[in-house]
Amino acid sequence: MTTRRFVLALVLLAVVGATLAASAAASGPLLFDLHGPTAIAPGQNAVFNVTASGGPDGNVTYSVVYYIEGTNTSGGAPLSSSPGRTSGNQTTLQINVTAPTLEQTVTLVVTLEATPEAGSVQNVTRTFSITVVKPIVLTATFHNGGTTTALNITVRWYVDGALVGTSQIARIASNADATVTFNYLPVGLAPGEHTLRVEADLDHNNVIDPSKGEVVTSTLFYSQVSEPATGWTILLGIGVFIPVFLGVVALRRRGQR
Repeated sequence: MTTRRFVLALVLLAVVGATLAASAAASGPLLFDLHGPTAIAPGQNAVFNVTASGGPDGNVTYSVVYYIEGTNTSGGAPLSSSPGRTSGNQTTLQINVTAPTLEQTVTLVVTLEATPEAGSVQNVTRTFSITVVKPIVLTATFHNGGTTTALNITVRWYVDGALVGTSQIARIASNADATVTFNYLPVGLAPGEHTLRVEADLDHNNVIDPSKGEVVTSTLFYSQVSEPATGWTILLGIGVFIPVFLGVVALRRRGQR
């Protein structure tokens, strides 16, 4: 009887050990997230991070194969005929995509494969939409009417109350001007009137004070769907000029003649 119990105990330990080994070999299905811009200017390069989760445990080699698809992928890369590839032992891998030269919505196809030292290979494929759109160049010229030099100024750009990006001005000397630009990708921007607000924290107190001239606003601008013969696609109305911190904002399509 004692011998039989001992044998049964060994069998149970073997079963438990096999279960633990199987559990260690895989921690659920392989998944990944893609982090990067949802919009790119035509012909421009963008960097994305592929971050894996789940899948095999232990020493795992991750491989990524990726490419873009669209109505006209001329100038874009990589394509399905020659996909991009990268691999490594880290759970986050970086991939590079070049947008086509024509405005459109492209599909980024990404396949992640996880190969452990022991156990089964897992892979998963996902698709992501990227809007290729020509940027609107926002330009603001600021005048420092103070008695000291303003340094390392963060300029915040808002369209219809939503923050669309930031720019930096290294310095504005006392009683001098500085110009800063921002390439705004107008994804989903409807034709018609819109408001533009530009903020700059001159004294770095984390408070935007209109009385100090740290806010510039414009009344409206129009984004046109079709491009007229002149090539200009944006009309801008400037509404407010602040005497201490003057701003002039102009918008135009980059690369148009």
